[in-house]
Amino acid sequence: MDAIGRDMVRSVPSLEEQEIAAPAVTLAPGAKTVALPTVPVMVGTHFHALDEKGRIIIPSKLRPALTEQFWMIRDEDDNIAIYNHQTGLDVFEYCERQMAEHPEDEAIADAVKRITSAADLVTVETSNWRVPISEMLRFHAELDKEVVTVGVLNHAVLWDRKKWEKAQEENPEESAVRKAQAGILRAAASGRRVRNERTEQHSESASENASAGDGGGSSKRSRLSQLGR
Repeated sequence: MDAIGRDMVRSVPSLEEQEIAAPAVTLAPGAKTVALPTVPVMVGTHFHALDEKGRIIIPSKLRPALTEQFWMIRDEDDNIAIYNHQTGLDVFEYCERQMAEHPEDEAIADAVKRITSAADLVTVETSNWRVPISEMLRFHAELDKEVVTVGVLNHAVLWDRKKWEKAQEENPEESAVRKAQAGILRAAASGRRVRNERTEQHSESASENASAGDGGGSSKRSRLSQLGR
């Protein structure tokens, strides 16, 4: 990162300096409140649109995980990754470290260029969280009008809607993915890693049953086009 980039990054106060308190959520009327995680957590699939000036409104469910200055970065699929301010800085610091440790690795150097060349520090200036998307990021992500934002825990990914729908149709989840999902959910919910033969057999059976109903491709495409409308 060059000197100008460093100055821009350092001019923004860190999360600790801003002393942002974790928000609280009320579970039910009269119930006690609990603190939300202090780490950024973004989940869900959100359907929205660009306005005529190339701006979007950040979905309200993603805002608690973002500071009012956050990063938009080109990801490995040319979509737009949205990172909390501090997480974005962590990405850039990791890039610097990788280049320092592998100075002759052209693949790493080119990967860092992809990450930094279109990176944009975004400032929220309106109460409805309407923010601009840079021309370079819109170009790489092939954004048209309708967009989809998908939460992926410590970041969110902004897709052009047509590109997102095509990805859902062309990349059906493999049985190994469904199996891994089942293991994650069971282990997390039980507080321990559960890996036994019965669990694996059950996961395989569920995956095969789900795959058996994949014949209605046109029906799925029709349902995808109606999501969020």
